[in-house]
Amino acid sequence: MRGSYLVVKTSQRGMGQTVVMANILDTKSSLDPMKTYIEAVLEFYSTLNSLDAEQWNLPTPCPGWSVADIVAHTVDLDSMAAGEPAPAHEPDWDSLPHVKGPSNQFTERGVDYRRGTPPAALLEQMLTAANNLSDFLNTESPTLSIPWVKGEISKEQFLGMRTFDIWTHDQDVRIAVGLPTNLTSNPGKNAAKRMLESLPFVWGKKVGAPENESLRITFTGPDLEGTVCVATDSHGKAAFISEPTGEITEIEIPWQDFVFGFCGRVDKEITASHIRGSGPRVHEFVNALASTP
Repeated sequence: MRGSYLVVKTSQRGMGQTVVMANILDTKSSLDPMKTYIEAVLEFYSTLNSLDAEQWNLPTPCPGWSVADIVAHTVDLDSMAAGEPAPAHEPDWDSLPHVKGPSNQFTERGVDYRRGTPPAALLEQMLTAANNLSDFLNTESPTLSIPWVKGEISKEQFLGMRTFDIWTHDQDVRIAVGLPTNLTSNPGKNAAKRMLESLPFVWGKKVGAPENESLRITFTGPDLEGTVCVATDSHGKAAFISEPTGEITEIEIPWQDFVFGFCGRVDKEITASHIRGSGPRVHEFVNALASTP
């Protein structure tokens, strides 16, 4: 079925509600991936539609990007995913010192191409790109594999990635303009599950914790509360466990500070200043936490 999936609406969801899970790893959206993606776009639209012209030019936690640049980035990725060709545009890279390497150039090209576009036009482009992507994905086979940056991925994986990206940038804009973050919506729960499920990789691969060392990390809220434990086995692979074993690194951190640290939105020193920790790998964990491009 084709049509316009994104109807602008005002969310009645309250901010700051605490989500307490019997099993924190069960934290996830109650909606299917497409509906969660659409909800992320609508939440982002609602944030942006409340801003004045000056706020669109404010710097964000993303180096070198204003609020308008983040919206241009969202338009660019959704447009390309729906099959539109990348802009035939080559920025003046010397004037963009925040761009470092091919990956940054990939994401910057479409942003620079759209710099100077009026906010109202960017908002319209964002909704159009999201509608086109929704139409494309809903008319293709459920088993569709989508070519992306590092190879083909499933439609569900792709939607999870786009939801996470859009939700994260919504928080970036909220931080830039002084609005409260929104960590408990369905897109926020989708992001929480994604971040939590990456903890074994952070502990086993990025930290490189040896066998018989484990991590117990407690999230203190107010948006999400709970504890998870991760341990490394004899093959150097980390996995979730019910109780920590061997030498234990204990970390206690508010959920919002974990999110900011995971997304690389604050310096590592700031993340370290918001935790309570003990054990041999506290500093290594903080240094390895940032996990987004």
